[in-house]
Amino acid sequence: MKFYTSTLVFLIISFLLFGCEKKQVSEQVEQPQTLTEHSTIFEKRVIKVTDSVYVATGFGLANSIMIEGDDGLIIVDTMESIEEAEEVLAAFREKSAKPIKAIIYTHNHADHVFGSAAFADNSVEDVKIYAHQSTQYYINRVVNTLRPIITTRSMRMFGSHLNHTELVNAGIGPFLGVQKDSTLIPLSPTNTFEHELSITIAGVKIELIHAPGETEDQLFVWLPDQKVLLPGDNIYKTFPNLYTIRGTYYRDVTKWVASLDRMRKLAPEFIVPSHTLPIVGKIAVSDTLTVYRDAIQYVHDQTIRYMNKGLTIEEVVAKVHLPNHLASHPYLQEFYGSVEWSVRSIFTGYLGWFDGNSTNLQPLPRDEFNQNMTELVGGSKVLFSKLEQAQAEQQYQWSLVLADFLVGSEFEVKAKLIKAKSLRKLAERETNPNARHYYFTQAMELEDSSFKPAIYPKPHKKFLEQFPVENVFKSMPASLIAEDTLDVNLVVEFYLSDIDKIFAINIRNGIAEVQSYSLGRADVKIETTAKVWKEVAAKIRSPLAAIASGELIISSGKLKMIEFLGYFDLPDFDN
Repeated sequence: MKFYTSTLVFLIISFLLFGCEKKQVSEQVEQPQTLTEHSTIFEKRVIKVTDSVYVATGFGLANSIMIEGDDGLIIVDTMESIEEAEEVLAAFREKSAKPIKAIIYTHNHADHVFGSAAFADNSVEDVKIYAHQSTQYYINRVVNTLRPIITTRSMRMFGSHLNHTELVNAGIGPFLGVQKDSTLIPLSPTNTFEHELSITIAGVKIELIHAPGETEDQLFVWLPDQKVLLPGDNIYKTFPNLYTIRGTYYRDVTKWVASLDRMRKLAPEFIVPSHTLPIVGKIAVSDTLTVYRDAIQYVHDQTIRYMNKGLTIEEVVAKVHLPNHLASHPYLQEFYGSVEWSVRSIFTGYLGWFDGNSTNLQPLPRDEFNQNMTELVGGSKVLFSKLEQAQAEQQYQWSLVLADFLVGSEFEVKAKLIKAKSLRKLAERETNPNARHYYFTQAMELEDSSFKPAIYPKPHKKFLEQFPVENVFKSMPASLIAEDTLDVNLVVEFYLSDIDKIFAINIRNGIAEVQSYSLGRADVKIETTAKVWKEVAAKIRSPLAAIASGELIISSGKLKMIEFLGYFDLPDFDN
């Protein structure tokens, strides 16, 4: 029996982590000098920022920060895997042997939460975990919106398949360190808040302030006695990722500016970001925060200005550039975010996909458009010769465009290989790691059709213990093969005895309705536990083994159960 829901937990982890094995190639490729120089800030070390505050840099994509109190430690952000977190903890232990009293998550991203169990000193019950009240929701919510395309794009963006000459650094860190055998155990928050929370831990006064920016659940940590600000991911030494090319919902940049202004009012003397190096000195801190928020506001305001003049998205992109005093600032170099990508995101965030040009309101299907363009230039043979000419003349971006017109033609295979060469040339020149990695990885996909940029770490049982079983059910409707179920009306009811809950799924005329109560009738009845269901879904155990052991009981409708599972279009993500 193929168990389609087994992919759900894998999908969550892949979206959050984007980890996989790196391709080993000896070929040397060009590395832009500015990007190579940027790597110097990612030296692996523990930096003492000021009395009682230390930051570990270079161990993975994010930093982890240690605050030393009278009789214990507070850890802010916990790396992307247990293995990296353990390495950081060992480095911290060279500074202090005091017990860890608390963990603080600045936000939900995987590189800040998935190593948390390593810092619990084998006594999870004794460690309080602080976060915004929405952080657990955002950790869980990805299962409801996640699809393989996001995983694929994320793998490309972080360069997880690239060798050491292709992957220079990840812009905000040296690399994303998750591999297929990485261990991932995020601990659920125990103490949450909505707007602000003032606490004292191990004698250290701490203020937690909700500060939406790169994520909606973002918070910053303020140590008033030391004048130390821990801003999470709302500032780092690169232009901010106001939009990420792996794909995301709209990031409200006006909230981001407001959060930076709240930080400025505190007049901090130290900033310890969760990526890149600390900033020391009241004047340096103030100047950097001001420039950073000004850059974000400038891009936002000028995008809106030109939108209101009726310009299309391409016309606005051509108009909006940072002025020299911002463009030259060391904290605004495009090693992670991009002004152009930000403009596009702001435009669509306010107005949606339609750019205002009637030509694009109901465009021709792509294959028809390609055919018309091919005929316009005199046929696919002529078009292919133009593609070869563009490649030879180093017009690499134009060659990408021409190659796409040849999809479906007799020259498609050759055109893909030329496109791959152009992508590699563009990648070598690219100083933005996200774009560089995307180009290189997509070139690999064009050169080898069997290459798939998706490998998934196996979920740990401790991860599953905290993962809501509700999410397994809620993720299923978006994977229904609607065209195969237009005449189907089938109800499957699950009773989870350990939590005394019922879940029902009704496949009805092309939709799958999920409810957390009985629908009054059931064609298939299943009794199991939330624990067993999650383990089966994660492929920690097989459904047949669970049935054989009596831990998964199908009391009626066994044949319809097989039919039911066949209605879902989730790919097989076995390692």
